[in-house]
Amino acid sequence: MKTRRKDRTEIKFDSLEFSCHTVHERRINDDSVKALLPARRDLLRLARVGSYVLGCTMLVFTGCGKKEPIDEAKAAGKTTADFPQITADIFKPMDGGIDLKPEEIMGRNTWNLWSGGNQHFWNQTAQDSFGLMDLLKMLDNRKFPRGERFKTLGLVNEPGFRTAGKPDEFGLWLDEQVQPEPEGIDQTVYGKPSGVLGFRLFPNPEFNDEARKKWDGDRFMNDPTYYNDNRLVRPYRVGVACGSCHISPNPSNPPEDPENPRWENLASAIGNQYINEGKVFACNVQKGGFFYEMLAAQPRGTSDTSRIATDHINNPNAINAIFLLAERERIAATEKVADGT
Repeated sequence: MKTRRKDRTEIKFDSLEFSCHTVHERRINDDSVKALLPARRDLLRLARVGSYVLGCTMLVFTGCGKKEPIDEAKAAGKTTADFPQITADIFKPMDGGIDLKPEEIMGRNTWNLWSGGNQHFWNQTAQDSFGLMDLLKMLDNRKFPRGERFKTLGLVNEPGFRTAGKPDEFGLWLDEQVQPEPEGIDQTVYGKPSGVLGFRLFPNPEFNDEARKKWDGDRFMNDPTYYNDNRLVRPYRVGVACGSCHISPNPSNPPEDPENPRWENLASAIGNQYINEGKVFACNVQKGGFFYEMLAAQPRGTSDTSRIATDHINNPNAINAIFLLAERERIAATEKVADGT
């Protein structure tokens, strides 16, 4: 502790620690400060005191490095070579069985499977929203049964799965796989299937022995004091591929039962006209609040991709179909707005 006394001003700095977290204590004698206020020269002294404190504060915060998110792939020493594209035409029955070029095959595989690492983002969103947005819970049959998923959420069930008949090792009632996925899908890269097209499951690296001891599948579903805890570590992270919002029933060959389609009943690039985006991505929102009303006003088959940008515009639009890209580029023209950009 350092004490400096000058005239009637006493300043104490107790354990001033320059760190990114805490300046433990800075005490200015209030009575002495009040006594200084009537006098100009003492005000100047007080100004110098303030400058000193401000300087200390600047040192504290300018010494803090910006906290960058961890790139887990880089941290593990991985490169692009560790994420090879799938060249096999594993979704051949989709889109009317159309013949595709090798590049188009790899593009469709990526479209339907690749989450690009966003499972980290969606896991953090579940924690930071205190369970308000929770894709893992959305996939659980106790929240939305597989037999009513298309009706309620507009999502497309993956062929080769059935409704969960029992909980898994973590007490979750996720769809049960009864047929293997097409060969050639590396689950370390693309995750494992969830039973809902476009949503992939990845083991959560933060789910260690301590997290496992604290995990309770029943409380995760039913106890708000448990699932609203932003320190809760979930056993899976959920990755979201582009196909989650774009895979839909093929209008040229729709399924007899939309809750149980076959691969040949599905199209990968039309844009899902049935998705209920609000319930999918914010399954715990309760009726009565502003957020609920905003989501409820959104028509089926639309997406508001600017919502997170806080532009304060409620502007959901139809999900674009992805086709004739070369033709679109051919007729496109450069556009300039008023400011010249």
